[in-house]
Amino acid sequence: MPMRRLETAMMVFLVGILLAVPLVSAGFNSVNTIVVLPTTKVVNNMPLHINEDAIAGAKLGAFLVLNGIETKTYTKTVTVPVEYHSILIPDENQTYILTSNDMPDLGLNLGTEPVGKTVVLRVNFSKVFYNSTKHAAEFLDRSVEILFNENTTPLDIGGNYKVVYTTVEGRDVMYFYDYRYSTGNTSSLGDWVKMGSWKIHFIDIDTKQLKTLVELYYPDGTVKLTSLLKDTYYLMYVLANGTFEVKEYSSNPTTVIDDLLKSGAKEVFLFTPTDFFVGINQAKMVTYDYWFYKKAKQYSDGDVYSGQWVWDIQPENDIYVLYLHVNGTEYPPVFIGSGSSLKIPVKGWNLKLVPVFNRTADGGAITGILGYRFVRSTYVTKSVSITAPAVTATNDVNSLIVNDTYILDNGLPKDKNVVIIGGWVSNKAWEVLEKVYGADKVNELKNELMSKGYIVAKLKNPYNPNYYVVILAGKTYRETAKAVEEFMKSSG
Repeated sequence: MPMRRLETAMMVFLVGILLAVPLVSAGFNSVNTIVVLPTTKVVNNMPLHINEDAIAGAKLGAFLVLNGIETKTYTKTVTVPVEYHSILIPDENQTYILTSNDMPDLGLNLGTEPVGKTVVLRVNFSKVFYNSTKHAAEFLDRSVEILFNENTTPLDIGGNYKVVYTTVEGRDVMYFYDYRYSTGNTSSLGDWVKMGSWKIHFIDIDTKQLKTLVELYYPDGTVKLTSLLKDTYYLMYVLANGTFEVKEYSSNPTTVIDDLLKSGAKEVFLFTPTDFFVGINQAKMVTYDYWFYKKAKQYSDGDVYSGQWVWDIQPENDIYVLYLHVNGTEYPPVFIGSGSSLKIPVKGWNLKLVPVFNRTADGGAITGILGYRFVRSTYVTKSVSITAPAVTATNDVNSLIVNDTYILDNGLPKDKNVVIIGGWVSNKAWEVLEKVYGADKVNELKNELMSKGYIVAKLKNPYNPNYYVVILAGKTYRETAKAVEEFMKSSG
């Protein structure tokens, strides 16, 4: 087999094995380096290498492939689903509260009192029965309850709200008002004050009479010309049914405002001028305070959270109870049979109550309920590390070893290390070295070779300092082989 084919076959074999693992970078390797072999003659347009230098080049090529191998640690983060189970809870008609005592891996802030960040999950087993007809656990109204406080409730009550509690037709109701209050505001002629669907446009200011003439824009677009007096309170509101009105008071009508808020008014806007003066550039100014409430949301007893889970709001205690509701009609009976569970509806909890059934001796028919377990499904994230070979290897073996005519035609590459094997007599790449580094540097290398017998010279590539040009040459092929061996030892 011709030497060039032997080199190629060997390199293909090595690379085929080593490319099976991920690529990483190394010093000199088969990806970032080319080996330049000398040629002596061309037969049938095919350059032939000197046998000994070809062997050295093949060894160096194999070395560069192997030099791309290193040990590397790979870390992978994996998420594994897990289930946590409570102890078996007997049904003794007791009121049971789930805590970490019965479920150490609970991972939720559940306790006996709804204070701070603690939530209470309780089961009234006097309202849970075994239904022998359906062979299932039957849950009655309020058999399961979850007690929240204002710090823990999943009701969307975040934000800067004023919360107003009231009772409407026997049901507790909470109104949430977006609330703004500001004092000492100033405006001049032409300015506007806009609050919700109300707008005030200042068109004249009388600093002597302590009043301002304004255009008052109503929610329906009506515009009325009116005077606003100092230290007088102007109350503008939109009721829950959409009707609106403006009233005037000599003192702050706090009681009236409270009544409006408890009635569920959509908007309440209180405006009062507090001073009139002449400002910079003789501009007439008015100073005022305002209070503005806009109803953003509301919650009531009986509001559905999810499925048959509804709210019982207890404003006097700041307690919000979410309970399983069963009334036989709109909220039908709840049966949990074999293979089923009662899911606790709070998002992110992934918690369920599972009945454990008694069965006949052969494990077949259900005869009753042994007890209940809480089960929580969650995910555990773990980091897994493995140590494995990592390889940087070329996938184009023919580009790894080139002949000197390639360098003569193309010059030094800017993105590769270049290893030149052989001296200036056999390897024409020395002609390129003289053009790139100059005759003085090349003569210095020749003198070193003749004096020592061989050289291992490492020069920075002038076109890219991240790469090198390495000369491995000797007086004879034996010294050249020695230079190759020395380079491989120093680069391994």
